[in-house]
Amino acid sequence: MAELVPLRAGDLAVDVAPHLGGSIVAFTRGSARILRETPPTALSEKKPTLAGSYPMIPFSNRIADARFAFGGESFELDRNFGTSPHAIHGNAWQRDWTVEDAQPSEALLSLDHDPAEAGRAREWPFAYRAEQRFVLTPDSLAVTIRLTNRDRRAMPAGFGLHPYFDRAGATLTFRAEAVWQSDDRLLPTRSTPVPEKWNCCSSKRIEDVAAVDHLFEGWGGTAEIAYPERGLVIRIAADPILSRLIVFRADERNFFAIEPATHMVDAINRMDSVADHGLTILEPGACLVGTVRFEIGTLR
Repeated sequence: MAELVPLRAGDLAVDVAPHLGGSIVAFTRGSARILRETPPTALSEKKPTLAGSYPMIPFSNRIADARFAFGGESFELDRNFGTSPHAIHGNAWQRDWTVEDAQPSEALLSLDHDPAEAGRAREWPFAYRAEQRFVLTPDSLAVTIRLTNRDRRAMPAGFGLHPYFDRAGATLTFRAEAVWQSDDRLLPTRSTPVPEKWNCCSSKRIEDVAAVDHLFEGWGGTAEIAYPERGLVIRIAADPILSRLIVFRADERNFFAIEPATHMVDAINRMDSVADHGLTILEPGACLVGTVRFEIGTLR
């Protein structure tokens, strides 16, 4: 089994798997899970999508039909997510990361992507360096992502974090100004006010949230997940750069996902049609940085 990086602070414990896409495979407070449980097959069969959380770098969510044009060039990417026709969540979640530093409650991981390496250009055609810094305290975990353009050309860039949570017994609270409706290919069509079936301005049981795999805007960077029976509350606080939130819940799944991200779905193909798409154009040597914090509390 690949070596894990353990972080400990008070009652909180985190295990990071560098060779599983730099993912978090365990996050607990004592015996209580904070993220969903990662099955042993995730590590043995190298399936990062079964982990508790993984990074989405150098883009979040879908690029339609795994194709885009930028800087006068056209690019085709690998269709990297099962039977989906799209390129999804970048390539960092499918790569081995390097441990740059590991302390009892803090770790730094890095990934250098070079499209000149065999087969790598279809993962992403621009060279970049990604870093994840994990800082654990007795009451919180902070995950900071830094993305640097190491190419000779400007690069479209973004990122996000994809944590999963147990569905049973959970409530969700977050405010949003709008949601992007999607077509049957899960690509955005139009921005609308948030309908009641997805409105979580006040605490709502996840069981009462309709099936959803959509992007919300104007969420203010904060959300709260609570498990009344466990006496556990998880407050998510994201930096302003992570101005979008993807919420996923499917009737057939026993988990749900709350994914802070820097840009809209398929942003790279919407730059001419959507003014506030959120994607950043990084010049050579420039970087993009953002932090997601998980503050762990007790319900009284």
